[in-house]
Amino acid sequence: MMIDLRSDTVTRPTAGMRRAMYEAEVGDDCFGDDPSVRALEDHCAEYFNKEAALFTTGGTLSNQIAMKSLTSPGDEVILEAGSHINYYESAATACFSGVNFSIVYSDTGIIDVPDITRLQSSKCRWNANYAQTKVVVLENTLGCRGGRVYPVDTLRRVFEHAKSLGAYRYLDGARILHAAVATGQPVTAFTDHADLMATCLSKALGAPVGSMLVGSADLIARARRYRKWFGGDMHQAGIIAAGGLYAMKHHIERLHEDHEHAQLLFLLLSDVEGAQARYEGTNMVFLDVSGLGIGSADFAERLAQAGVAALNCPPHEVRFVPHLGISREQVVKAAGLVKSVVAELANPARPRAAEPASPARACTV
Repeated sequence: MMIDLRSDTVTRPTAGMRRAMYEAEVGDDCFGDDPSVRALEDHCAEYFNKEAALFTTGGTLSNQIAMKSLTSPGDEVILEAGSHINYYESAATACFSGVNFSIVYSDTGIIDVPDITRLQSSKCRWNANYAQTKVVVLENTLGCRGGRVYPVDTLRRVFEHAKSLGAYRYLDGARILHAAVATGQPVTAFTDHADLMATCLSKALGAPVGSMLVGSADLIARARRYRKWFGGDMHQAGIIAAGGLYAMKHHIERLHEDHEHAQLLFLLLSDVEGAQARYEGTNMVFLDVSGLGIGSADFAERLAQAGVAALNCPPHEVRFVPHLGISREQVVKAAGLVKSVVAELANPARPRAAEPASPARACTV
């Protein structure tokens, strides 16, 4: 049986979640009368200490609705190069919102006030006829940087500076709950300074569908309008909203298990000769295979043949993400299979039974 560690998006609903979805009371959410959607939105608004919330089909839609809600065509958005909105969303913001990205390049993914100040000074801003910064975007945890937590003090400092510029503060918190669990801080320590924030229900929380936007009542009302524009309205959405509500109520407290499993996998792979393991403290482990004389796509294919699905992150890393449904025993077994593939690369004559390979995939989420 394949041990699927490609992403926490591959989780499947638990029995309790399936039951909650089966029994969900529904209405027509386009009319605003689906009680299960309302219950999810009310719960998330209260949980994140915001005035209102909006249920969307996924993180990319949440991000794009947010950018549309916070900007007008020609506005400037400041963000780090590895941000999901910049790196993974197919230039959708330029198409849908007509904004200009001003990008900070950081090896760590973490930007601070001096980075924004330097970027501000790189353009003419004498008056409103020139580029005006309308939004500053931060992400937490940093998916493109191995799940690293954006430090709460730095995040607060950047957002306070953004406010002083008259800019909105947007937090892409797809995995913000991982940051809270990893640091032991309340999630509101990370989210209180954001005008608008998104978090994902369908990653480690295990819901089959969904993301939440939370923020002020005015901004959420605006976002609701753009959700309609982008085709994101649904009718009897309570069936999937019930899965998200179950996840919020039952799966947050178990996130530390994913962190422990990732740390265990890192420790088990830390002595692999020719391959450097990397762990940033939450739920992701990366393995740099450049020292093995093989590309990441080929290595991921060999792993799939051995029984472990990992995500190909070109050109030389593969990613492993423990998640809901992955046990400690599977982590140990996966580490052993990784080591066996490495050993085969060192000794090509060593026989191995062939199995059909899953197609290698580029790192996308």
